[in-house]
Amino acid sequence: MKRILITGGPTNEYIDEVMKITNMSTGSLSLDLAKCAADAACEVTLIVTESVLGTARYERYALGKDPKVTTVPIETTRDMFDALYAASLEPKSFDVVIHAAAVGDYTPEFSFRLEDLAKELAQAVPVMNEADEKQLAETFLHIMADPQCKVNDDSKISSYEPHLTVKLTLTQKLIAQLRGWFPDALLIGSKLLENVSTDHLVEVAQKLCLKNQMDYIMANDLAELRSGKPYRYLVSPEGFTGVTLNGPDQPGLLDYARDNWF
Repeated sequence: MKRILITGGPTNEYIDEVMKITNMSTGSLSLDLAKCAADAACEVTLIVTESVLGTARYERYALGKDPKVTTVPIETTRDMFDALYAASLEPKSFDVVIHAAAVGDYTPEFSFRLEDLAKELAQAVPVMNEADEKQLAETFLHIMADPQCKVNDDSKISSYEPHLTVKLTLTQKLIAQLRGWFPDALLIGSKLLENVSTDHLVEVAQKLCLKNQMDYIMANDLAELRSGKPYRYLVSPEGFTGVTLNGPDQPGLLDYARDNWF
């Protein structure tokens, strides 16, 4: 019986006790893969966000009742890191690890009030008198409240901007840990870009494979998904494999997974 580890869903990064930042992932792919693997008589460990467990898909598949499936609920990127690390310490190794989670690129580092930051900036600048300091603080506040240097959020922001205010900082890249934790497993990851050429998408996915010693990356384009084309280009360290999962006259993702991974 093969042992399969699957991650899925978004990660939630908390600003305070009630507010958080997350992404639009539903975890549906990970649930589909878990159901497919269980149906293929595999032993499945499913690491997913708590919210995914409340979806109709999870209930319909009855994954919580399947004795072949162990579900590990998580919330944050740190939670997922800890769950993956714990899985790597299990006595029996995993045959396949599919990292399908949409791990948040950013996590809040700290928050501040613009009014307080404006005063702090003004106090840090030598001024002649109190009136000048007040005017400088008002100028700083006006700039910070409506700056010209806004990041365009109409499309997917790059995953590698180190200083996107809440002040954000990069989360740890979990994919970079997988080969060290699961040295003998078949490792499959995911990469999402938006509105890029297929050649560029494949190039980025290939570099991700090489950098993290992954066996495959399932690469897709958000613009294609939105247009009803759920294509995932299967990329290896050597480049595009020629397999476009869910593509025209190509194998479906779950069929391919069942025949080649499970």
